[in-house]
Amino acid sequence: MTFKDIIKTSFMEQFQSDINLRIILISLALSLIMALYLFVIYRFFVRKSLYNINMNIAIVGMTVITTAIMLTIQSNLVLSLGMVGALSIVRYRTAVKDPMDLFFLFWSIADGIMCGASQYILAIIVTLGLTVVIFILAQFPSLRAPYVMVVNGRGDGLEESLQEIIETYCNYHKIKSRNISGETERIVIELRTHRETELVRAVSGIGQRIQVSLLTYEGDIVG
Repeated sequence: MTFKDIIKTSFMEQFQSDINLRIILISLALSLIMALYLFVIYRFFVRKSLYNINMNIAIVGMTVITTAIMLTIQSNLVLSLGMVGALSIVRYRTAVKDPMDLFFLFWSIADGIMCGASQYILAIIVTLGLTVVIFILAQFPSLRAPYVMVVNGRGDGLEESLQEIIETYCNYHKIKSRNISGETERIVIELRTHRETELVRAVSGIGQRIQVSLLTYEGDIVG
């Protein structure tokens, strides 16, 4: 036997995996359980304004499909090479708007890989660990999205009056933009507060021509 035959035999032996019906059923069943768990966690953590039911369903399907692919390629060299070639020509052009969507997609793929490789305990530990981590991080007030207040009004001293009210009701504030059109002034302020209703009422009481909107801040404000 030549050195080439030894390398070839050793390489081919890596694909001799005992994949039977029992392993297939256990892997797919656990993968489905993980997928349904991710379905619930995604719905809980993703902001309601950005929640996409189609993305959540895709996460469930991605987990199970990845497990099926892993079960297929680990038992046959020819199938594994063919699968790599088939997947390499796939191009995804759908933009992921929320980074959390990308995070959950990779999470679902990772769970699918671990279930397909029969690393069931590792899959459970990683899933529970990530759940605890993102739950803890979500509780930090500094990591929560701030508010943006948009105030439209007329009259002198509008900004000074706003300044006094915001300093009373807010922990943090920063003026993002000021626009003046004739007698109308538009002020956009980024702020953090736990007294949203009281703040809006106080600002509305400045004058009869005041219009105020309080929004959740999801990105940069273009003045």
